[in-house]
Amino acid sequence: MNALGIIFSDIQDWNMTELASHRSVAAIPFGGRYRLIDFPLSNMVNSGINKVCVITKSNYRSLMEHIGSGKDWDLSRKKGGILIFPPYAVGDNHGLYQGRLDALKRVLDYIVNSKEKYVVLSDCDMIYDIDYRKVIKYHEEKNSDITALYTKTGINKSNSVHKILYKFDEEGRVSDVLVYPITEGTHNIGLNSWVMNKEFLEALIYDAIARNYKDFSYDVLAARVRSLRIYGYEYKGFFAHIDSLQSYYDNSMKLLNIETLQSIFYSKTGPIYTKRKDSTPTKYCKEAVVKNSLIASGCIIEGTVENSIIFRGVKIGKNAVVKNSIIMQHSTIGENAQLNSIITDTYAYVNNDRVLLGYANCPFFIKKNSIV
Repeated sequence: MNALGIIFSDIQDWNMTELASHRSVAAIPFGGRYRLIDFPLSNMVNSGINKVCVITKSNYRSLMEHIGSGKDWDLSRKKGGILIFPPYAVGDNHGLYQGRLDALKRVLDYIVNSKEKYVVLSDCDMIYDIDYRKVIKYHEEKNSDITALYTKTGINKSNSVHKILYKFDEEGRVSDVLVYPITEGTHNIGLNSWVMNKEFLEALIYDAIARNYKDFSYDVLAARVRSLRIYGYEYKGFFAHIDSLQSYYDNSMKLLNIETLQSIFYSKTGPIYTKRKDSTPTKYCKEAVVKNSLIASGCIIEGTVENSIIFRGVKIGKNAVVKNSIIMQHSTIGENAQLNSIITDTYAYVNNDRVLLGYANCPFFIKKNSIV
């Protein structure tokens, strides 16, 4: 497809202090074997976009290790492929970028030199399954300047402050944009993804440089909603917004529903690709009991696991009981330990006989490399 994909790795990292303290938002593990970037990247690849750049901000080592050459997404190419942009200074722009527009200023030469007709922008904190070919077709039909992806769903005051809300007229054109409001009810929630012509994006960036604009949401969508032709493309499938530790836990637990799992990983659009590890199969010992859980490869299960997500290389000791929990890569749960509503980061170690209890509305988090 004649489109360039641009993925922002860390636009809302300030909301994810626990999970993003030592990694980018794009590299946060999800679903047993994936990272958050796998979802927007797979959407683009499945839509025929074979030229993608990832704009990073901080803590991007694990993200670079995960993507590598892009081979697992069929993006290891002589022409096109994937390119990762670490943060760097351009002209008077020093330090880390302060918004999507500020980030785009720093890759302006790359955008200008690209030959594609369209540009697809996407964050990494939204999980959904979309065919961008249909979005671009809609974009052309409406002769739109910007086409924003959105879904209609209910929100509350605690999570609305991390979302962009759209209002539309009868023709589907955006009539108002609310950026990070405090509200509740059913609204048109932006999916943090936009389609536009490359020439139009270049003009936006040049204008942003001239006016010192930095934020795409405030300085373009909200400020110029009446002067620009902004249309919305409605997405009606499953979506998840990972904008806090609580939302990470809640949306991870939704994967234990078979219908939700199939809608994401077995959709007609295409599979979700990730880095292959070629791990050994998981070993289930004689005493192991597993109920309604996702367990990745390379694990050793000697205890009980219920309603939980277990990542690669995890060991669950004898007589240990893990319920309603998320155990990330290479963590160890000692013998006779009891965990309920716990999230462990990678390489965590829970000693024998420990009892750790969180709650569904307040999961307990264990940091990377911690020994409890």
